[in-house]
Amino acid sequence: MRAVQSGFTMVEMIIVIVILAVLSVGSVQFISYSALGYVDTVRRSELASSATIANEKISRLVRDALPGSVRTNSGQSCVEFIPVLAATKYIEAPIVGSVASLTQVKAVPIDTALPQTGYLAIYPLGDINRVYNDTLASGYITNQVAVIGTPDAGASVFTFASFQFLLGSPLQRLFVTSQPVAFCQDGSVLYFYRNYGFVGDVSNLAAALPTSVPNRLLVSDQLQASSVVFNFLPSSLRRNAVVSFQMEFINSNSSESLVVNQEVQIRNVP
Repeated sequence: MRAVQSGFTMVEMIIVIVILAVLSVGSVQFISYSALGYVDTVRRSELASSATIANEKISRLVRDALPGSVRTNSGQSCVEFIPVLAATKYIEAPIVGSVASLTQVKAVPIDTALPQTGYLAIYPLGDINRVYNDTLASGYITNQVAVIGTPDAGASVFTFASFQFLLGSPLQRLFVTSQPVAFCQDGSVLYFYRNYGFVGDVSNLAAALPTSVPNRLLVSDQLQASSVVFNFLPSSLRRNAVVSFQMEFINSNSSESLVVNQEVQIRNVP
């Protein structure tokens, strides 16, 4: 009986090597593209997260701004406003021409969970620079912090230095506020500023802003230079005031960018 030899030819071996090489290259590329896709996803997610945080920070604070207190600088890279801490209705207040005491406001008690001290504002719809001028004896917002005094017949009594409000509110609304705050772009960075006091003229705002923590806080450091634009649309008889802003976020490593446009309706009315 004749023995049969088994094996493969050189051609068959070459074909197998080529097939294995193709499969190996395909597998490596699949893994490589999957890894690159993951890296791209993480990078874009970080950019989107940065945009979301900045957007939410601005929107939440601007939404509760004092009516008539929103203003922007000439370059529209800054927006400034006065946050409302609490609101109620006044019973008696020193309006210009009234006989009420010049050192106190009587109001419906504020919920104890809310701040009980702050600046008082009534119908701040006049000259915006006068809203921010805390050197006047009469205006739209008290020139000093008011504090709760002894109640009078169930009403809260806010006391302060001698002051008169220029106008009364048709619905007797009284706002308790803090000092002004601002969001401004500086190069590729967006900062939140606080505790710098009242600046009468917005053209002097930049010089008055803090330069370090805790009164200058970082909001985002991934902005395209000069990309932040704030706009303010005053209220009318048919709608509330609206603040809109646009900003472009950019990844310095990949040059990918994300443009954010947002409109925020101010809830409070005078």
